[in-house]
Amino acid sequence: MGSRIKKIIQNSIGILIGSVFLFLTLREKPMAPVWESLANADYFFILLSFVCLFIIFYLRALRWKLLIEESGEKPKSDKVLTSVLLGYFVNSFTPKFGEIIRCTSLQKTTKVPVSVSMGSVMAERAYDLLILGLGVFAVFWAELDRLQGIMDSTIGGISHIYGYRYLYVIPIAILVLFILFLVSLRRIKKSERRPVKKIVEFLQSMFLSLKQGLLLKKRFQFIVLTLLIWTMLVVLNYIYLLCLPETSGYSFSFAIVILFIGGIGWALPSPGGIGTTHFLLLQLFLAFQLDPNAGISFGILSNGLTFIGTIAIGGYGYFRYWTETKTLEKAAKA
Repeated sequence: MGSRIKKIIQNSIGILIGSVFLFLTLREKPMAPVWESLANADYFFILLSFVCLFIIFYLRALRWKLLIEESGEKPKSDKVLTSVLLGYFVNSFTPKFGEIIRCTSLQKTTKVPVSVSMGSVMAERAYDLLILGLGVFAVFWAELDRLQGIMDSTIGGISHIYGYRYLYVIPIAILVLFILFLVSLRRIKKSERRPVKKIVEFLQSMFLSLKQGLLLKKRFQFIVLTLLIWTMLVVLNYIYLLCLPETSGYSFSFAIVILFIGGIGWALPSPGGIGTTHFLLLQLFLAFQLDPNAGISFGILSNGLTFIGTIAIGGYGYFRYWTETKTLEKAAKA
């Protein structure tokens, strides 16, 4: 029950954050031009975006498989792809819960321990956060005069949810909790209780997998896959720009800026980046002195197509997972 309540609270917070940022984005904005722009979207590029999205998922599956193999496990590529699709499907409705789902589903279909896959997911996220951070830094460094107001607007948006005082309390609370965790870790390790030992063994296995994922043996393959993933993400954002008449003339370099500024919204705990990405993209269009209605249209279209594409492709992953588990159950009964 405690776990369920925790999930409900996490989901509620994510929905609240997304709703507040969506309200801040759309309040007092004329929506008629936005709907007209969306009605004139190019269907060819919409379909092309779904193809691009599937390629990104496939590349992520190959990279995740590479990280898992660092721990000595050898899962099949199609099983890993199924779990990745299922995980992103769940992430569309919950803030980051899909990472747990893809690890548990992979265990059922390939017997890869959850601790191993979870450690590899943590390593994967560490690399992606590093690239996102470097990308955001590079974009802000190159466009500091234009983008300085975005951070102020984002902090202002967060303050509507928590209040300004919590902007200082939250990092301090995280630091205190981390110190308490380190202090209590020795006591936990010395415990002789079986449930505690199981938890310690799980954490040790997970962090070992994380360490192996960070100290890569197949560095070249991992770097190539990572570069391909982020390149395809830029291409995806450029395709989204081509979908709308108002944004079809924008440059490929602007798609790079969109990826990293919008990526901040995806990193925040909002299901599918709803609200947070819309808000940041609007601020980005305003910073570049572009049509704010085009910014809202682009935010709705890009986030909406990503959501729909993830649901469709993830639904296919769910069907694959359901079929695979049913096959395994029949084989176990035979």
